[in-house]
Amino acid sequence: MHLLQTRGHRWLGALAAASLVVVGMSQVATSAATKITLTEEDYFNTPGQIQALKQYTQQFEKTHPGVTVTRTYVPFANLDTKLLTQAAGHDLPNLLAVDNPFVPTMISTGQMVPLNNFKGFSTKGYYPAVIKEGLSNGKYYAYPVAGANSIALMYNIPMLKAAHVSPPKTWAQLISAAKALTTSTHYGIALTCEAAEDTTWQWEPFFWTNGGNFASIASAPGVQALSLWKTLVDDGSASKACLNWSQTPSATGQFLAGKAAMMVNGPWNFPTLNLQHWYYGKQFGIVPVPVRLPKQHVIVPLGGEDWEISNSGGSAAERMAFQYIQGLQAPAAELKLAKLFGYLPAKIAVAQTYLKQAGPEWSVYIHQTLYAHPRTLGLGVKYPKISQAVWTAIQAALSGTQSVKSALSTAQSQIKSILSS
Repeated sequence: MHLLQTRGHRWLGALAAASLVVVGMSQVATSAATKITLTEEDYFNTPGQIQALKQYTQQFEKTHPGVTVTRTYVPFANLDTKLLTQAAGHDLPNLLAVDNPFVPTMISTGQMVPLNNFKGFSTKGYYPAVIKEGLSNGKYYAYPVAGANSIALMYNIPMLKAAHVSPPKTWAQLISAAKALTTSTHYGIALTCEAAEDTTWQWEPFFWTNGGNFASIASAPGVQALSLWKTLVDDGSASKACLNWSQTPSATGQFLAGKAAMMVNGPWNFPTLNLQHWYYGKQFGIVPVPVRLPKQHVIVPLGGEDWEISNSGGSAAERMAFQYIQGLQAPAAELKLAKLFGYLPAKIAVAQTYLKQAGPEWSVYIHQTLYAHPRTLGLGVKYPKISQAVWTAIQAALSGTQSVKSALSTAQSQIKSILSS
């Protein structure tokens, strides 16, 4: 058994132990007579994420007799729409784990329960940008699931060596490298271009680093950033099938299958890569997202998910749901969950401990995450609609139904209406 696989099992064991301690301290006593079923929905699909939540849930149920937690997986591109449909029918799950930009939208439904209502809630120790994702009108509605993350350029070391290509640092180098790496059996890079938020998120580092602002998305920074992607698709360095590819598992799957030499992706893939015997420094390497000009500083979006509790199940279910997510906020459990999710812990002190334990593959992500840009900053509940206008423009340009300038002009008009509404 490989060392990293063994280490992964140890982390799972440690998480279970931490869970026993945390849930064992629950202030809501349960008995065999208590029958509560908590429903939960999320889009987590990597082996580490699935196992971490399964392990924690099993221990929570064991220490809370009569309580059952039923998890439902919903693909990333579908979860937001499903939750809004459920909210319209007042039929939300008790627990929902959503992408952080969607938190304000769910709060706006009026069906989320303020965590301030529960005994034991605290904001102490968190990175301000992370805990404030759920802040609305002086009340906190969300706890982080496993911390925060960002994205960088991952590359296949053997493929780059065979093509005598160095990891690209600039857009010009990215275009050249991707073209040189493209063969009859694989593309130079796997892009994420599906009709969903992960496409906007993937494009944001190129756009923001180049000085872009959503309010003027059709200006030079936006045109240049989208033209870069258009060039990669048009010259055959990236597959046009990316219009249907999600970030994870689609792009990751292309990379792991050897069908793409590079991809922009995040550290949540580490457990998946390791399970396939891909190890940092041997099979894959990581560099920052390339910039247009050498002196530009990379600006990446702040990623991660947040737990929210709905009012659909009554007070007893709400209290139990809080106990469930509160247990995951304990330092020991947070440290283990962050490792298995491939995230940076949400609490400053825990993150500092994590940095001492993290391997060199974390170097780029740690630096970027600490200075990442919150996607909803200054936009709040309007961000999801703005993001949809952006990914729609990206799809239109890459599919050829509109020119880059025309697609972005359409998006700018839509964004102007969204911001003024």
